[in-house]
Amino acid sequence: MIYFIWGLSLFILYYYLTRKYKKRINETICLMDNLKSKNYSIPMRQDDFSILEDKIYKLFVELVEEKENTKNKSDRQIEYLEDIAHQIKTPITSMLFSIENYSQKDEDIKILKRQVLRLNSLSDILLKLSSLDAREDSMKKEKINLYELVEYSLDTINIRKDLKINIDKNLKDYFIIGDFYWISEAITNIFKNASDRKSCSVIEINAIKNPIYVLLSIKDDGGGIKDGDFKKIFKRFYKTPDSNGFGIGLSMAKKIIEKNNGEIEVSNEDLGAKFEIKFYNVT
Repeated sequence: MIYFIWGLSLFILYYYLTRKYKKRINETICLMDNLKSKNYSIPMRQDDFSILEDKIYKLFVELVEEKENTKNKSDRQIEYLEDIAHQIKTPITSMLFSIENYSQKDEDIKILKRQVLRLNSLSDILLKLSSLDAREDSMKKEKINLYELVEYSLDTINIRKDLKINIDKNLKDYFIIGDFYWISEAITNIFKNASDRKSCSVIEINAIKNPIYVLLSIKDDGGGIKDGDFKKIFKRFYKTPDSNGFGIGLSMAKKIIEKNNGEIEVSNEDLGAKFEIKFYNVT
């Protein structure tokens, strides 16, 4: 009888402690959920779990504060970049106006104009970069006709008169989901990359569709990409020795496409480079 009472007592004690620990574990999990919901109240208890709850609370608050500080620093850097770009833009606009109204036509003025135009392009790029970095999660979700997107992108740049553009009419039947303005910016940069190559005489634009994505293909005959450049071509500020750009366009294109739930790849085919862009979640 004594052994039975002793065993029953142990069982009751085990059951009580088990329920108590499970309850405290659930309360600790609840505390973590409340912290995620920005409810920073902490229960005033004194037991073995209190130390753990206190550590979790302090760690979470530190992470929240660090996240806020990082975001504030990022926002300030973006503001500084935009301010600098605007400050650069003002004197450049004034200089361009003066150059346009300068009557003398000598080589020095032509050189000056080219350099000012280059600075003007750089200030535009700085503004676009700051705007893009500020839009981590704010890309629009629009239904976009692929043919209209390509036509718009081509209209925004000065394509050489001797450069032939072949667009597959099937693009009119394909639609993607994303931010029209930013995706057109990405595609424009790919067109510029081909157009800047003097050896490029034709750009072929095609598309195919399957249940998973629409694939947009942009192919040129400008000589292709050297083997050593494939891993670097999408890096910011990287440019080939024969490039007249700033090494930003293709890296920006990659970032924009990825922000719009897409992927971009480049390869050499026939006489030039081939960019393939996959747009997922199509309609």
